[in-house]
Amino acid sequence: MHTTPAESPQTLPAGLARGCAVLLLLLALAGCDVEPPVNGCVRVAELTPVCGFSNPEDMELLPDGKTLLISQMGDMERATPGSLVLFDTVDGVITRLPQFGTASAINWGSSECQTPPGVALSPHGIDLTQRADGRREILVVNHGGRESVELFELLGAAGNWQLAWRGCVLPPAGTFMNDVAALPDGDFLISHMYPRDASSIAGINLYLIRGLLGFDTGMVLRCSPSGNCKALPGTAAPLPNGIQTDATGSTLYLNAYLAGEVRKIAIADGRLLGTARMLGPDNSQWTAEGTLLVASQIAGLRAMSHCAGLRGGACGAAFEVVELDPVTMSTRTVIAHHGAPMGGATVAQQVGNAIYLGSFVGDRIVRAELTPGNITPAAPPDP
Repeated sequence: MHTTPAESPQTLPAGLARGCAVLLLLLALAGCDVEPPVNGCVRVAELTPVCGFSNPEDMELLPDGKTLLISQMGDMERATPGSLVLFDTVDGVITRLPQFGTASAINWGSSECQTPPGVALSPHGIDLTQRADGRREILVVNHGGRESVELFELLGAAGNWQLAWRGCVLPPAGTFMNDVAALPDGDFLISHMYPRDASSIAGINLYLIRGLLGFDTGMVLRCSPSGNCKALPGTAAPLPNGIQTDATGSTLYLNAYLAGEVRKIAIADGRLLGTARMLGPDNSQWTAEGTLLVASQIAGLRAMSHCAGLRGGACGAAFEVVELDPVTMSTRTVIAHHGAPMGGATVAQQVGNAIYLGSFVGDRIVRAELTPGNITPAAPPDP
């Protein structure tokens, strides 16, 4: 059972909403120039596109060190279906995984959830973890059919990876999730952006207005596999987005998208341990050297809204990939790009001597070759 509902952020004074809607429009129009959609699947500079995907929003590197599990997101506002696919970075083969319609006698999740998502699955953030019993678990934020964290077991090996459904967890009513991160004790964290049924004026989400004005719109929840979820102290933020934890499960790195910050937070008591400023931080991924790669969307709301309606091709909105030292919270730009062959990056995953980039919209991922020294070794995350 759920014990703590998703909390609502501060309420705007009566009568302010209409003025805020106008303000949001002005802010959106003040963003960077809108790049035209990218149609052509051709290498540009150091970026090589790999086409044949559909909204490849997040990715995880599997244990073979060469295969990416990629979440192909549907339209999350309308909860349209998406899919999970495998991509072999060596031979370039894309394998779409089945639709997970078979129930399992093994249930790692809540007793409230006994039915697999089937064709309705619309994945968003994903995370790979190793359970205490040594089995590998994939956690998937799902918007299709239900708002849930779907639990899968990763089976097989290189060349024959498979996922088996192992249950799900339903967050408190009204939660609208973005990302998920496992903890060593079997619990997991989810980023709650804003209420699922948020009101709008003239098509403008009022919670996005609140976030732009500096109000908190959501927070991070800590959930047990049984479905007991509660707000994590110190995590209220303007549109919580990507989340990562250190290996010990004691430190959270929260991307507060509309605040333009990555926040380092002590999970035990919610203490703010440090911040790093950057525009539009989306997802973060650990590198082999113990730093974080943060996909930062710098194009502004006008450009990102323009991309949201894309039908075919790729978004051209400007982005950066920023390397974050988790100890000092210092940053360094690794990639700065806009236009072809892809923009609007949401995730940057290191695979050997390359970085693979995904986006919330479009038909491709991109491979960026690393040169010596591009990724600077750093001390491992502090406990």
